Amino acid sequence: MNMRSSLVRATNLVIKLTVTSFILIGLTATLTRAQPRDRGLGISDKQVKALPAIAKRYAVVIGVDQYADTQITTLGGASNDAKTLANALIQYAGFPGEQVTLLASDQPAERQPTRGNILRRLSNMAAVVPPDGLLLLSFAGHGIERSGQAFLLPADAQVSDDVELLEQTAINVSQIKERIKKIGVTQVLLILDACRNDPVGRANADNPLTPAYTRGFNFDVRNREVQAFATLYATEVGHRAYEFKEKKQGYFTWILVEALRGAAANEKGEVTLASLVKYLQERVPKRVLQDLGPGKDQKPFAVIEGYRADELVISVRDPKAAQQTNPIDTGSPANPNTTSRDTGIELKPRDSSTSLAGTSWTGTSPEAGEYTMEFLKEGQLNYILKVRENGVTSPRTIKGSWKQSGNNIQIVIGNSYSVLQGNIDGNVMKGEGTNQEGASWKWTLFKKE
Repeated sequence: MNMRSSLVRATNLVIKLTVTSFILIGLTATLTRAQPRDRGLGISDKQVKALPAIAKRYAVVIGVDQYADTQITTLGGASNDAKTLANALIQYAGFPGEQVTLLASDQPAERQPTRGNILRRLSNMAAVVPPDGLLLLSFAGHGIERSGQAFLLPADAQVSDDVELLEQTAINVSQIKERIKKIGVTQVLLILDACRNDPVGRANADNPLTPAYTRGFNFDVRNREVQAFATLYATEVGHRAYEFKEKKQGYFTWILVEALRGAAANEKGEVTLASLVKYLQERVPKRVLQDLGPGKDQKPFAVIEGYRADELVISVRDPKAAQQTNPIDTGSPANPNTTSRDTGIELKPRDSSTSLAGTSWTGTSPEAGEYTMEFLKEGQLNYILKVRENGVTSPRTIKGSWKQSGNNIQIVIGNSYSVLQGNIDGNVMKGEGTNQEGASWKWTLFKKE
């Protein structure tokens, strides 16, 4: 759980998020493929067995519920799925919170899932993701096929049979693939949950997955487009993916997150790519049939090349184990002075530093985007974030307190609901946070000039 989630709970803010489409791609070495008809995992001789270190993991998580084009039906679970997946990546899959980008319909303007925002975020990845890193891209929303070409529909898409218009307002799957290739990253994970109801027809009309989508997201590992990749699809070709209306999520993403949290873990508490796919293929059809009845058939499948799926650890049941299990990097060592939640703890200074009083610092979370902390005199604190309610985004201030001892800092927010401990290094502040529910996360702040 990240700091944004904790503080939202502390102030009883309810942020409605929904996700309908996800894409999970993994890239690393040679060749392994699971075709839709196989519903399984093909294994080749040379495959990648490990994900890159934590510091080299990046994700772009997209959820589109609301569309400007009134022809396109509104969805009810895409933003929730996006938020839930983003949190699971941070808590269980070793992704740093500041390296997970969330674009969803209920976010501020700069994080709306528009065509420009999506393509710009992907373009920006080329400057930050190292060649030996990992990029995870997920999309939840509508997708359509026209003239044999597959398109994902961002919030400002205009639906038409005119492919030229779609090229200008929607996102061609081939565009996403080319952007990823330009990034030059060697490992990619894709999750696609876009084939739900007909985007321009009746809400209950089928919009089945087509071969064009499965072709569009395949990479050529033999010609070194990537070293390895894995794509998880919410349903097989010719079938539709369904939404879990009571939970306001897609069945696929809901069970995917359940698996990442440990439901698909082995005796070591590790969730491998193979066990994840197996869990999805077993649980999703059963739950859809149980809730929706006969005739409702949804079975996820995976296309995997270059990964040894049975050994590749995607997540771990215990979040702390994600920082201890090879090959996941431990990142920055924990602050030795952060072992207690006692708000009266005395922090031992490592060296002298000027007071934070009168300074402002900014950070980001995958759910809310940028937030600000104002360090006031006499240990008082303002935590300022943007909240979207009834279609209007406005700042919300939560009071707190802070204590500084040398370069060590302790921040208390929401009447001691959340406690953050960390270190100051010049214009950067980072550390770990916990809340009264026992959740923990990492955070980073940058000083505003």
